[in-house]
Amino acid sequence: MSDVEWHSVALAPIVLVHGTETLIADRAVQRLRGMAREADPSVAVHDLSGDALGPGALTQVTSPSLFGEPRFVVVPELQAAPDALVAELLDYVKSPEQDVTVVLVHRGGNRGKKLLDTLKKAGVPRVDASPVKRAGDKQTFVAAEFARAQRRIQPEALVALVDAFGTDLAELAAISHQLIEDTTADPGEQAIQVTLAEVHALTAGRVESTAFAVADAAIAGREQEALQLLQQAQLAGADPVPIVAAIASKMRSLAKVSAPGASARTLGMPDWMARNLSREARNWNDRSLARALEAIARADHEVKGAGRDPRWSVQRMVMGICRARRAG
Repeated sequence: MSDVEWHSVALAPIVLVHGTETLIADRAVQRLRGMAREADPSVAVHDLSGDALGPGALTQVTSPSLFGEPRFVVVPELQAAPDALVAELLDYVKSPEQDVTVVLVHRGGNRGKKLLDTLKKAGVPRVDASPVKRAGDKQTFVAAEFARAQRRIQPEALVALVDAFGTDLAELAAISHQLIEDTTADPGEQAIQVTLAEVHALTAGRVESTAFAVADAAIAGREQEALQLLQQAQLAGADPVPIVAAIASKMRSLAKVSAPGASARTLGMPDWMARNLSREARNWNDRSLARALEAIARADHEVKGAGRDPRWSVQRMVMGICRARRAG
């Protein structure tokens, strides 16, 4: 079995889409369905789910047609397929029909392991639809979205976009396409590079985006700016807990690049991000980092119920980070 990306998967007698990331799985199926229709508009499309999962369902839709049209068959929930269909598929893998494309979507779990092992042994192409969890992988995902649209985005803008919308890949993709459309040049004009300012305009009001802006200002020692940004977030009703969490994430990244021997590869960061953090880390030492992380830990404890005034706890944390940097 050979892994292929959703955006490069090609028609084959059998294709496996495996993983719990719905966006990637759905895109792979849509791409294959579109390719099948482009290859032959008369293609018969079948969805083996619900009432269509009776005995002999696979044989019925894959058997040679009276009119000879190609067929495109999707099993959208292979992990929940009845035993009879799994048994049919085990036999079908041995000798698939050449004018039929069968797309098997397995959304995770151990059920159907025998069939998955058989597909692997048979060399069936597999689209990996595993969850995209790491920030670096999400940034790579967004960069690819822009590249496919033949557009460019500043590295700093890319980070801000993922910071603001990275909790849900589908939302991240939708926002990326909205940003691409909103900044598309008129006919005859040169396409512009999407900037940090444009991302900030789009993400205005997002707690994560605001919190990372506060963190950037605090880490740079710009106390007045950081407190102004924090006040704006608090006036907009932002919850203190995610603000502290976002700032803690940024400070942990700074501490990581400060460790001896740290590199973009060992930390799982893009090269440019590690370079930017390393440049800022020159203004910090072990003692100042420890003070800043202590201020964050105290604020985290207080905003989760140990303090009387969560808003003041966050404000004190920001001042503590700025002062730790200045103290060196």
